[in-house]
Amino acid sequence: MSGEKPVSQTSRDSDFCSTCGALLPFATVPGPTQCLVCGSRVKIAEQINNFVYSIKTVYNHGIADADNFEIGSGDPEVDHLCKLCGHDRATFTTMQTRSADEGQTVFYTCTKCKNKEIEYS
Repeated sequence: MSGEKPVSQTSRDSDFCSTCGALLPFATVPGPTQCLVCGSRVKIAEQINNFVYSIKTVYNHGIADADNFEIGSGDPEVDHLCKLCGHDRATFTTMQTRSADEGQTVFYTCTKCKNKEIEYS
């Protein structure tokens, strides 16, 4: 046992090494675990209900993608005056392009000339 550090006893109130304060590796079975920073060995009883969750959210669309939206059969049609041709009907879609405490961005598409207009509300 020469060269090995003594095993310290801890209640494992935290997941940190009592010697150097580093985060201890997650133990899958009861018994001593070793700090990866200072090498101290810590005896733990067992870890119950310790779970680590990771959530990754990927957003594939941005403001630049709004030009690629096509008029779908489900897009609602409203009264909206087209600035290009003067037609008074357009379909619209909405998207949250700014922070959550600001209004949605409305994308209008003229039903006659397909001109697209953006309204930041």
